Amino acid sequence: MEEMPAGGHPTSAFPGTDVSRSPGACQKAGSPIPLFRMQNLWYAYPDGIQALSGVDLDIFSGDRIALVGQNGSGKTTLIKLLSGLLAPALGEVLYKGKNLADEHLDNSRLTIGVLFQDPDDQLFGHTVMDDVAFGPRNQGKSREAAALCAEQALHRVNLEHLAYKEPHNLSYGQKKRAALAGVLAMEPGVLILDEPTANLDPGQEAVFLDLLKAFEGTLICISHDLIFLYELCENAVVLHHGSIHHNYTMRELVSRRSALREHGLDFSFRLRIPANGVPAHDENGKNGRGTLSDAGASALDDPSGHAPLVRLKSYGYVYPDGTSGLQGFSLDIHAGEKMAVVGENGAGKSTLLACLCGLRQGQGDLYFTGDRVTRKRAKNLWRRVGMVFQDCADQLFCASVQEEMLFGLGRLGLSPEQCRERAADALARVGLAGFENRVPLHLSGGERKRLALGCVLAMDPDLLILDEPTAGLDPRGEELLVAILETFDKTLLLVSHDLFFVEKITQRTVVMHQGRVIRDLPTPVFMQDDKLCHLNGLSFSYRQRTFTAIQKLQHEHEHRHPHRHIHDHEHRHDQTVHTHPHEHVHDHPHRYVHNHPGGQKNHDHARRRVHDHDHPGHDAEPHDHPHE
Repeated sequence: MEEMPAGGHPTSAFPGTDVSRSPGACQKAGSPIPLFRMQNLWYAYPDGIQALSGVDLDIFSGDRIALVGQNGSGKTTLIKLLSGLLAPALGEVLYKGKNLADEHLDNSRLTIGVLFQDPDDQLFGHTVMDDVAFGPRNQGKSREAAALCAEQALHRVNLEHLAYKEPHNLSYGQKKRAALAGVLAMEPGVLILDEPTANLDPGQEAVFLDLLKAFEGTLICISHDLIFLYELCENAVVLHHGSIHHNYTMRELVSRRSALREHGLDFSFRLRIPANGVPAHDENGKNGRGTLSDAGASALDDPSGHAPLVRLKSYGYVYPDGTSGLQGFSLDIHAGEKMAVVGENGAGKSTLLACLCGLRQGQGDLYFTGDRVTRKRAKNLWRRVGMVFQDCADQLFCASVQEEMLFGLGRLGLSPEQCRERAADALARVGLAGFENRVPLHLSGGERKRLALGCVLAMDPDLLILDEPTAGLDPRGEELLVAILETFDKTLLLVSHDLFFVEKITQRTVVMHQGRVIRDLPTPVFMQDDKLCHLNGLSFSYRQRTFTAIQKLQHEHEHRHPHRHIHDHEHRHDQTVHTHPHEHVHDHPHRYVHNHPGGQKNHDHARRRVHDHDHPGHDAEPHDHPHE
């Protein structure tokens, strides 16, 4: 464990921080008792990785706190200590004035609701109803009362029609909503959320936002989606390498791009999608790629006339419980193209991907490089098709990052030296060089996502499949992923609810609904189709509203420079008191609000010789200047 500090707190990366509001500030006499108090928290994982270092933080009843920071900064570890899932190595967590341990911990768990990043960690019942009623039953409610609480919670998340479905047969987004229903059914006083909107379509994201805005208790939320957090939270705590670097209002956090960039949180590159979805690089939505096409047809024909890399004809898949995953599905994927598949949660997107890489086998025709994929051939698709799962923990199982990287490479028949070279190159590409001896399941969610991508890239697949690749990534990780995929020269199939990412990376977009293709069109045309976006749960109207508010904040700049100021105050000469205006030069910081012309147009922040602004208390300050 690293040496513990003698005292004090790290200097804020944000100028002008009010120390009285900083983490660990001394409690004033008569001030309310914090709901949570964390004092000098330290925690290290068994592999020696220091996750938290000297954390001090007070959270009061009714607070709405965002925990933000880069992947691996300690956010998830901190909420595990807050909820009693982990015990600190040093320091203490107080809840309602008592140490969160023993009987007090047992009782507190009935009033603290936690939504995990991976919903499979809290879904274990035979049916969705069993899972959602589990919490109320543990609170001592009767079977009937618990069932009523569960029904009401499922109605709130629009899952009442799936109440008696097996949880493992839900889509990932549906699992997320079922897990939230299980928490809401307990009517907790505290909600702790870890990436609550990851993998949700925009329609369901808006449902989550409305539900959480209406929550009247204390809310603590981890997310890399600062646009979502801006709508939900009042304050933001920035973690960096296990320590608290800043505690500020959300409004002030999102307005300071330099500090966001320093902490890997700058999401400003996402502020370029206009309200109607027209791509940022083409205000007219025209780029010569074609127009809207019918369902099931290829929006971009292969000019070479070669057979498509992948072809599905009248393909279907039905789950063991009778749920239809794909119905009459037909699609061509051409070599070298970058294609997106979009649709609401439960549309069949992940089912499609599982069939393409041989994990599931349905009815109908599937061809790869012109050859029909039989049951025998499906077992070898992994050599040419690489996939990063929606929940990448499902494909990470080795004891170290290095072993994980070498596992697939070794089965390709490469020499040990070739395996090591490819592994090192791929780790460097995904920003994980130096992580070779880390335990994969001890990494943060975003780091695991990048590791899974590195494992697949190292195997150099002909078809790269990504299922919700940006979920859980911090903004710096998203920019890295964009850079990797922009240089990827083979075939890419992307499933995502992230329309910025779809617009940035792909040329063609297929829209799915209830297991079918309903549109297949060039991405710029799709991005213009407001009706299609709203119909299929892809509208991001609340995000556009937030984009506009944040852009306005980021156009306010705080400057400090010497300037001339004309002011007027009293002068006394013997018995005569008089006033007159005079000018002098002084230096102090002030906020200078101005308009930017927009886009990349030139503008400056030229200093005006004289400008007027408030100077509270200036008249009482000592000053010296000549006057008559």
